[in-house]
Amino acid sequence: MTDLFAALYEWFGLLPYSRDMGDHLRGWDILCESYTGTPWYVYMGWLMFAVTGLLYAIQYHIWDRSSFNKKHHWWLVALAVAGVNFLIAFTIPFNAIQSGDHCPDLYLTVPDCLGFGFSNALWGFILFVVITTLPFPRRLSTNCRQTTFWKP
Repeated sequence: MTDLFAALYEWFGLLPYSRDMGDHLRGWDILCESYTGTPWYVYMGWLMFAVTGLLYAIQYHIWDRSSFNKKHHWWLVALAVAGVNFLIAFTIPFNAIQSGDHCPDLYLTVPDCLGFGFSNALWGFILFVVITTLPFPRRLSTNCRQTTFWKP
């Protein structure tokens, strides 16, 4: 699972942050010996799926109102998906930097946190576009079934 999420977040080798941040997110332990620390890639990946799915469910199934099915409402939820995913992915590594809760051999910076946050936000947005494009889950909605990325 770690390798799958690592490949996604590292954009299949294009890395929007340093290799040291990638090692930290893979779970490089605080003693700098092995990958037995917290596997943040896996946690962030599942959290990104959960946040995106929850905000999708809120728009299409919970808050399903005729006054909330316009294109600007879709964009508001899409920006919320990206924003929440960015904040989560930025905050956790940033807290590790501030508290020193990482291998001291790794050089982690705030731009690394920004890169990881951006990567998580973009994948959350892409997942939201895919979920709202698929016809099956949208058909269960009463008022928002025609609201998609392609034809809001």
